[in-house]
Amino acid sequence: MSGIRISNLRKSYGSGRNRVVALADVNFEIAEGEFTVILGPSGSGKSTLLNVLGGMDRADSGKAVIFGSDITKFSSRQLVQYRRKSIGFVFQFYNLMPNLTALENVAIARCKGSMDERVALKSVGLSKRRSNFPSQLSGGEQQRVAIARAIVKKPHLLLCDEPTGALDSKTGQRVLVLLQQLKKRYGTTVVVVTHNAKLALVADRVVTLSDGRVTENRVNENPLWAGDIEW
Repeated sequence: MSGIRISNLRKSYGSGRNRVVALADVNFEIAEGEFTVILGPSGSGKSTLLNVLGGMDRADSGKAVIFGSDITKFSSRQLVQYRRKSIGFVFQFYNLMPNLTALENVAIARCKGSMDERVALKSVGLSKRRSNFPSQLSGGEQQRVAIARAIVKKPHLLLCDEPTGALDSKTGQRVLVLLQQLKKRYGTTVVVVTHNAKLALVADRVVTLSDGRVTENRVNENPLWAGDIEW
């Protein structure tokens, strides 16, 4: 199975009585090109898992094989290159540079082999807003700039941490439609972490976490188009 294979992944924080197990022997697989939603309440380990997948945090043990490479064995330098070239990140709070325009915010993420930043902004429907600063954009527009910034380098894996969490339902729906369109257009593997069970309806695969463990890993035979969901 090409894509992502997580085996016996463990991650904890602290030590002794203060030790907190964030991930406990997590196992699941995601096929290349799938749109996967990882569900779970706060404290279930979702964000920790996303950080490990993105090379921002190291697991204590286990394997995280991403498109053929076990990133748990990467050196710090290899992880930097992995994050820079292979991963796109989209967060709940957009993390845009306030003193840069939309176009400039996207341009700073470019690397060798990237698409043009104008093309990235066009793909999220913001060509006419490219000269605006974040303060001049709505929340939904800022999130679309953040998505353009994430995809400009044509990542193999797009990781989204509560990408609709700070948006109203209608705007959140538009962002989900956009993510589905990008997955279809570029064949990008998309992983969305959320506590909102509604998002599972649009996923090709749903992985549910509880107390750091996978309680469900299922394929959704009939994923819905995000635009058809009733919020």
